[in-house]
Amino acid sequence: MEEAGGENQVKREGGGGGEAMSVKVKDQNGGEVVFRVKPHTKFDKILNAFCSKKSVDPAQVRFVFEGERVNPQSSPQDLGMEDGDTIDAFLEQIGGC
Repeated sequence: MEEAGGENQVKREGGGGGEAMSVKVKDQNGGEVVFRVKPHTKFDKILNAFCSKKSVDPAQVRFVFEGERVNPQSSPQDLGMEDGDTIDAFLEQIGGC
C-alpha cells in the first residue's frame, strides 16, 4: 500500500489491463479511506489494506456494498462498481439479548 496525494493505492502483482479506479471504504464512525485499485483487484487485498490502516483484525471486519455482503474473493468488476463507489465496513458483533 502506498500513499500518494492523500489516497491509498493497493498494487497488484502481475499486471495487465484495466484503468485504476477509486473505491471508498467507510467505517462505522464515518471515517473514509480511499483506495486506487484496478477493477480486477480482489476485495481481500483491499480488506487487508483497510484493516492495516485502521489497526483492526481483518477477521472481524465485513464489507457491504449496496446492502449485500461482499465476498472477499470477488472484485469491484464482479460487483459492477464504478469509480468513486463506496463500500461500508462493519465490525462483526456477536451477542444478543
